[in-house]
Amino acid sequence: MKYKLFVSANQKELREERFAIKDLINGNSTLRQCFDVFLFEDLPAKGKSPAATYLKHVCDSDIYLGILGKDYGDKGKDGFSATEREFRKFQKECPRGEILVFVKGASGDDAKRDKDEQTFFKSIKAVFIYKRFRNVDDLKVQVLNSLISFLDDKGEVSKGPFDEAIPREVGYEAIDEQCVKDFLQNRATKLNVKVPKTSIKDILTNVLKVVKKEDGGLWPTNTGILFFGKNPSDIITNHEIRIARFKGTTRSEFIDSQEIKGPIYKMLAQVQAFFVRNTRLANKIVEFKRVDIPEYPFEAIREAVINAIAHRNYNRQGAPIMVAVFDDRVEVRNPGGLLPGLNIKKLEGTHATRNKAICGIFHETLDMERFGTGIEKMKKLMKEHGLSAPEFSEEGDFFVVKFYGPGDKILDLAPSIPEHRQTDLKKLGLNERQIEALRLMVNEKKQMTIAAYLELFKDIVKKTALRDLKQLTESGLVRKVGYKKGAYFCATENVPKK
Repeated sequence: MKYKLFVSANQKELREERFAIKDLINGNSTLRQCFDVFLFEDLPAKGKSPAATYLKHVCDSDIYLGILGKDYGDKGKDGFSATEREFRKFQKECPRGEILVFVKGASGDDAKRDKDEQTFFKSIKAVFIYKRFRNVDDLKVQVLNSLISFLDDKGEVSKGPFDEAIPREVGYEAIDEQCVKDFLQNRATKLNVKVPKTSIKDILTNVLKVVKKEDGGLWPTNTGILFFGKNPSDIITNHEIRIARFKGTTRSEFIDSQEIKGPIYKMLAQVQAFFVRNTRLANKIVEFKRVDIPEYPFEAIREAVINAIAHRNYNRQGAPIMVAVFDDRVEVRNPGGLLPGLNIKKLEGTHATRNKAICGIFHETLDMERFGTGIEKMKKLMKEHGLSAPEFSEEGDFFVVKFYGPGDKILDLAPSIPEHRQTDLKKLGLNERQIEALRLMVNEKKQMTIAAYLELFKDIVKKTALRDLKQLTESGLVRKVGYKKGAYFCATENVPKK
């Protein structure tokens, strides 16, 4: 059943809010199935009286959604604004209808409203429950919660978890089977097992249990759409990661940004690509090894993003997962605070989630443990990298993880860098002279001329110096800059930009 919802508000002052309600409902798969929204602006051009037409729509509606602002609006012959006239008409003609009222501004702003608006507001709050909002995003959250509550009262919405629910507007055709194949290959590699030979449909239905058999058809759950959907964000509109690299340590100016959508594992790959291009990779020669030093251990950041995807509140509209990269830190913000009973100071070892089915898929590829070790893992990865443990906090309705970087001391992280980021220079065939010259060019940013090389190693001749530097250049570790007498050599990462 679809319920008719009439949006009533001052057209001039609250135009943005009016259309935001319509966008909210049309953009949410559950609300779109359950509500038809009417705005005065939707009326076609006709010869009939507009007042009579929209008042007829009021009488035909199941819900009156009123938004009050500062201005009362123009009065008609009856002495009422259009908003109050619509409210009174609905109250009279639809005594069993639902009245939802939202008031813009804090209680301290009430005295600043038109006197007629104040009188209208007083008559409402004497009888009806109302909600206040500060801005459009706040209004959308309040309206979403109110409409979901309305549907719950009507028995229209299952009280089961979001991730196990079925978005009824799409069927199995929304699944990208190639995405499933890629997942199964990844799973087989991590678990050291063979890729199952049964059909994709059978795996999704009976193994992963993200597709359900109902009414003679196959229906993907929200989890199935999130991991394997062709266009998940078209169905679950708040499924998005917004990532940005800011200049400095505040959000005043960004250098790079990206809105990431799609199946979850492809999103994680895009997050990594963004992170790599927007964080530093330093180099240092330690003994006989060249060490690549990333600013952060990405696995710790990835763990935070996976936790955000797994534990976020998907019913929260207008609030994507946000990743922010600053000069001194990285922040991952997850919409939806901690579940009741969890303590921000005692998270290690706990495993509670509002999205068990989503966690279940991550368990299949060992991207999440079943024993609540994510917090411990992030701390361990940061400490092994030579950085302080991440900070965990709740800020409003967001769970926030902050990773603090090394700042100017990035080269001090070298002792903790794992083997796979170290290159044994002797195995590349470099001699001790070449390694020492490379150390000066990498660690101390020196520019090496042939004359400087001969001065550094007094027991060799020019022919040997030329051969040494040529081999360093051919290794890709060193670049030659300039020609003839003005030429010099420097570490590849220190080549000056033109």
